[in-house]
Amino acid sequence: MKKIFACLTFLLVLFLGIGAPQVTEAAFPERPVGFVVIDKSGGVDGAVYKEWRNVVRWAYRFPNYKIVDSGMPQEIVGNVLRKNVKVTPELLATLAEESKVDVLVIAKVYDMEDYIVNGGFGPFDDDGPYVRVILSADLYVYKKDGNKFLKKRLRENELKDLGNYDKPAETIKWDLANLVNKMEGRPRI
Repeated sequence: MKKIFACLTFLLVLFLGIGAPQVTEAAFPERPVGFVVIDKSGGVDGAVYKEWRNVVRWAYRFPNYKIVDSGMPQEIVGNVLRKNVKVTPELLATLAEESKVDVLVIAKVYDMEDYIVNGGFGPFDDDGPYVRVILSADLYVYKKDGNKFLKKRLRENELKDLGNYDKPAETIKWDLANLVNKMEGRPRI
């Protein structure tokens, strides 16, 4: 009799466990973050995009934030900022509202290249090799909470020693990290 009762109890618990609704809710709100790259240089590939996105993820991480995987922010913001418009907090507030995100992080890249240059550039130079680094980009971060807006202009056109330079994608990556950390009140990297 005990075995039958134990078997019926087990079946009842199993039935209730399977039949009960499996609904879970987070005890915290997930605020969506839109990360948008507008590449006018042709130098941003999948690996570079992934590195930059990881930097944004470091600042805006789970459980408070969630980077939007849909292409909606990229499409909406890209359609507006591909044109030569002045980027203002009001414009980004409108774009964030249309994109349904709380935070909007934008990297607009105009030029991003580096190439080796040989030759002497003065009477005492040793004929190189050198690297010409050309970088032109604008970085923007907009946060709905408090209507906060930060921007950074990156402009670089320098001749550097071959072993002593950062690739333009790395420069953008770390400046983007510092900008989002400044927005969130975290220390610089």
